[in-house]
Amino acid sequence: MSGMGPLPGSAMGRVTTTLVVAVALSILITATLGYVKVSELTATNSAIRIDRAARTAVATITHDLKSEFESVLDEEGRPLAVRLKYDNAETALSFRDEHSVLLNEIARVNQGAANLFKFNRQTDGFDRFATTFRKPDGSMPPPMSISAGHPAYASLAAGKPFLGEVPVMGRLRLAYLTPIVSSAGTVEGALAVDVGWVDDLIVARTELGSEMMVTAGLLLLIVAFFGAAFMAWQLEPIRILAGYADDLADNRQSTKVPFKDSKDEFGALALALERLANLQHRLAGIAYTDQITGLGNRSRYLADLEAAVAETRSGSAQWCLLHLDLDNFFQINDAYGPVNGDKLLIMVGEEVKRLAGARAKLARPASDEFTILVDDRPTADEVAWLAESVLEALRQPFHLPCGEVHTCGSIGIVLPGDDAADADTMHLNAELARRKAKANGGNQAVFFTPELNNALQDQLELEGMLRSAIAERELEVHFQPQINPANHQLVGLEALARWTHPEKGPIPPGRFIPIAESSGQIMDLGSLVFDLACAQAAKWRRDGFDFKHISVNVSPMQLGQANFIEMLKSTLERHNLPGETICIEITESVFVDQNEERIARIFAGVHTLGLRLALDDFGSGYSSLGYLNQLPLEQLKVDRCFVSDIDTDTRKQKVLRGILELARGLGFEIVVEGTETLEEVRMVEAMGCDAVQGYYFARPSPASLVPDMVAKIALSRREPPALRA
Repeated sequence: MSGMGPLPGSAMGRVTTTLVVAVALSILITATLGYVKVSELTATNSAIRIDRAARTAVATITHDLKSEFESVLDEEGRPLAVRLKYDNAETALSFRDEHSVLLNEIARVNQGAANLFKFNRQTDGFDRFATTFRKPDGSMPPPMSISAGHPAYASLAAGKPFLGEVPVMGRLRLAYLTPIVSSAGTVEGALAVDVGWVDDLIVARTELGSEMMVTAGLLLLIVAFFGAAFMAWQLEPIRILAGYADDLADNRQSTKVPFKDSKDEFGALALALERLANLQHRLAGIAYTDQITGLGNRSRYLADLEAAVAETRSGSAQWCLLHLDLDNFFQINDAYGPVNGDKLLIMVGEEVKRLAGARAKLARPASDEFTILVDDRPTADEVAWLAESVLEALRQPFHLPCGEVHTCGSIGIVLPGDDAADADTMHLNAELARRKAKANGGNQAVFFTPELNNALQDQLELEGMLRSAIAERELEVHFQPQINPANHQLVGLEALARWTHPEKGPIPPGRFIPIAESSGQIMDLGSLVFDLACAQAAKWRRDGFDFKHISVNVSPMQLGQANFIEMLKSTLERHNLPGETICIEITESVFVDQNEERIARIFAGVHTLGLRLALDDFGSGYSSLGYLNQLPLEQLKVDRCFVSDIDTDTRKQKVLRGILELARGLGFEIVVEGTETLEEVRMVEAMGCDAVQGYYFARPSPASLVPDMVAKIALSRREPPALRA
């Protein structure tokens, strides 16, 4: 409406025509109130536009480039930052054609400009590398940087968003600049959007103010009472539209936009609000809806969870949470492709929606996870019935384009009385219960109990203590001898990690080794044990103790290290040890989900260093005979499961005798583990094994006790030595 006078039939025209005479004070007050109301509405519209523009920009870039970026939002959903997922600023913030496509889409939706900046650490400025802004003649604008002195610089440099007026080519634009940060919080760039020139945004308000002042002068002829009443009637649409704008800003459900069919300023304003409502609807579709299943996404889930916890705490509702995870989705997705995987997710979502009912709030917050928020103050039995109904539905075959597939699920349940003080706690409790269900074998539901959280806290505490113990080399190595049962002579020693915490006391390997594996510390732990074993071997060589060789266990994760062979080599060189003094023990699990060529290269590297190679716990797991003929093994260690009660179990005798004959035929040295009784030792000796390892001869002991222990065993012959505690 820029540059227009009062339109025929417009509100201002009707006021000008009708209110010929008015009491000056009444008209002035009424006009002033109208102007203030319009100013507030204009400011509200500007604030809404720039806020929605920023939300749209961040939602679009993190949706279309979700492999590179993720959003950081405040409690009300306003963008605080865009975070790089992999700290790949050099690639993610270098110009690509898709940046232009993305910015053009953002600019089209927001009806303003969009820009991407990269932080230049040499100049301490933000250099623009992609923009939709053009000069009046349509040409590209000159290069620009945001440096010290720019209104937005201080906020961006501190990693905070900036909302306000920024200078562009001698004029001001209303803009929202969102910092782009690394996972560590380092500022790497910025995403900037605006909604136009500042003076364009307020021109309607300025012109309307001028028209109102002119009208006020003309209306001095109108009787004060008639003028005030008529003005209030005329300004009623502004009040209604302002209320609609407030509802829109607060994300409250609004009815159809009023006055949209009016031919005056109110109609134009109503049309603008309708466009804003449509924009908000599109934004909600991107920000809160899972694009595959049509259910809520993670943002919707977290928002619903916050509201559910608040209602539960206030007593107005009693929400419970079910967290479902498909147990074998990734195998199905890998086997049949993402199209069939997505189809399965859709069908699972439909089943969950059917069973949960219309009042439940459903979401898919992660790839193979679904959440169900249930109200109506359900009992534990009712929730258990719902969970079992969902699991039973999952047990039925799903008919996909690729054929019939089967799946199952694990469900964690949190009831209203489970002391969930906030949404994060309720989510964590459901996650802990779901993990417990999966750890129990899956295909079941588990209710949250405080013990689950206590177990997690204990594990996290132990994980931190283990990390410190490895760094401070607080762990030590004990040694268990491998003895020839025929003459009680030493064949070798196995190095076993032991940990005595200063406050907690001895912590068994069965507890800290799984934690080392799950927390990624097994590589550091394995390197430490190998170094300690080599150091002790070097000392025994200097002392003249013939320990034959020391066996060191190596986990599959260690074999996956890129520098594994180099670690072995450097440790041997540091302790001046020949390779044949050390035996590397691997388990059958090495051959599960491992690249055979890579394993072969690693074993070749082990032999190049002169190290011996043994297969530990043979028969306890994978137990494929095919690889025995292919591996460069020197030693085969038979698991205790074949030895316990062998003196009375004839079937075990036959199985063990067959294993020993096979190993001898392949030229392997045979060590039988877990021999604890004289009868077991005599039985495996009669079968012709080369060595036994177990409590019958000795428990794992500190290095200082090993030489005397070995000497006593050699003298004992057939007399059983006392078991060491």
